[in-house]
Amino acid sequence: MPDNVIEVEGLVKYFGGRCVLDGIDLMVPRGCIYGLLGRNGSGKTTMIRILLGLEPATRGRTALLGQDSTALSAQTHGRIGYVAEGHNLIQNYRVQRLINLCKALSLQWDGEFFGRLIETFRLPMDRKVKEMSAGMRAQLNLALALAIEPELLILDDPTLGLDTVARRQFLELAIDLIQKQNRTILFSSHILSDVERIADRVGILMAGKIVVDCELDDLKDRVRKLRVIFPKELPGDLYLTEIINRQDRGREMVLTVANWNARKQTILDTFGPETCTELPMSLEDIFIECTRPVSASVVPESEV
Repeated sequence: MPDNVIEVEGLVKYFGGRCVLDGIDLMVPRGCIYGLLGRNGSGKTTMIRILLGLEPATRGRTALLGQDSTALSAQTHGRIGYVAEGHNLIQNYRVQRLINLCKALSLQWDGEFFGRLIETFRLPMDRKVKEMSAGMRAQLNLALALAIEPELLILDDPTLGLDTVARRQFLELAIDLIQKQNRTILFSSHILSDVERIADRVGILMAGKIVVDCELDDLKDRVRKLRVIFPKELPGDLYLTEIINRQDRGREMVLTVANWNARKQTILDTFGPETCTELPMSLEDIFIECTRPVSASVVPESEV
């Protein structure tokens, strides 16, 4: 049984002469909840489709559960739950008929767990899929994906169309799933507070590259935002490396810096600031800072 459930090596993808993914390397270990982040058009969905064998790569290799993505067997597909953005289900089927079809095609089916989900979501069995709201279709899609007890669950913006209560229910289900032995989740979402709630590792896609790939707690520790007030005018150059963003206003400077450490603090102290206060940052704050157009080299490994 491979240690890495998801493997991406040198992945390149072009669309019409435009490079969408530019040499992606990524390993997701078993039992990890991995949050894949990026602005619209950054390539998140494209990478997920390539992983699932739904889209060919231009170059590189991807694998799921130890099997190459271009040759995933029916047995391997049966170990993967997938919820796509938009929740594209068979529109003319009634809910019960769709459930019966999915159950018949599944290698395993947890009927008791699925029944609890249907009761929780209050889904109407006799209604056609096309007659359901976007939120109800999303709930049905999630329930179908979870019922097969997947070793790997791939969620591409799964809470799209859900209200706050339904989103919270989904997150609780995801946490319950990951607590079962050897379960892995790849979670792509535009709602960063959701990712922050359940992910233990995050990757940020920008300009076709993974610019961040680390434990969530490590990311929060490595990126610092500081409000620095100087007694007189601001220094022109702080001689600090890995400044992600700098905003000047009067005698006040707000800095976002990667890989903050004692050496950088010492360099800053040589300029004699009156005060230096660390500002709290959520995952959303870090994401916004890391994906600014000017921050192409954000959060590289460094000894400084």
